[in-house]
Amino acid sequence: MKGVHQIYLFAATVVLALFFLIQRNDRSQGSLFEVTNNDEISWTVNNFGEVLFGRDSLPWKEMQDIYWPFLETQPNRFFWANERKNQVLIDHYTNVKNLCNLEKIARDLGHISANANELLGILPPNQLFFYISGIDLEHPCLYFQGGKDSVVAFIGLDNFLGSTYPGYNAIPSYQRTLLTQSQLDVRYANALLENHIIQNFNDPTLLGEMIYHGKRLVATEALIQKSPIHEVLGYSKAEYDFLERNERQIWEVFVRENLLFSSDMIIRQRLVQPAPFSKMGTAMDMEIPGRVAQFIGYKMIRSFAENHSYLTLEQLLNIRDAQRILRDAQYKP
Repeated sequence: MKGVHQIYLFAATVVLALFFLIQRNDRSQGSLFEVTNNDEISWTVNNFGEVLFGRDSLPWKEMQDIYWPFLETQPNRFFWANERKNQVLIDHYTNVKNLCNLEKIARDLGHISANANELLGILPPNQLFFYISGIDLEHPCLYFQGGKDSVVAFIGLDNFLGSTYPGYNAIPSYQRTLLTQSQLDVRYANALLENHIIQNFNDPTLLGEMIYHGKRLVATEALIQKSPIHEVLGYSKAEYDFLERNERQIWEVFVRENLLFSSDMIIRQRLVQPAPFSKMGTAMDMEIPGRVAQFIGYKMIRSFAENHSYLTLEQLLNIRDAQRILRDAQYKP
């Protein structure tokens, strides 16, 4: 009987170990900050592309009454009449109409806005404007808070038509991979967070910038909740898997070459900014996707958050001491 009890005990131990391993893996794959209420918000959704390119004539009165934000910087009616003849913009509009489900996009962005309000107190927009931007790589989504009665979001839908879209042919391939609908939620969440996560300009080191981007990515993950992490970080699945497999080696290079505390602008550009690959001075540089320092920053912030689970997302973002985060994250890939 003793032997049977030992078998049962061993089996129970294995089951428990597997349970905790599964729990740990699940936790490592999703947001660390859950939302309790993921209701949609109440807002007015307007399609400026349809108004500009889908009508027989320019509805000037409607533009003045409803689409006034676009007229703030360009109130000239003649300008907008000419825009209606821009064949490039017309082609973008046609493809947006064929490829984008605006109702679903608005619903998904509404959930993200509700999450941002619950987790960080960011006011939800009361107006959402879809428009044709002419391709804006820097700011495909915009969030403007002019007061409680004027909180507006703008989505340039022609920035998310897919990496093979002919209109992107002149754009480098490493940037085209981000011009997909799977990135729309990510870029919108980033727009909401843009003025909420403040960079520590008193810290010119690579570590300081890594911590900033790490916080931004963890917050983006929390606002979206359901996107795969490789999409949140802007990588293909293969690129992210490569970084995961080589995480320890990459971290060892950061430590061995004293990169963390470097204030060299060139190093920051090579390891933080978008690029075809990251220049770390290793034999596998051509295989390391760009923005590798952002990836490590994300891992570091996530490790810190896991070790300080009592912190809210707001409290985590407010920690400005990069060296404290480095020390207390106990990051060991």
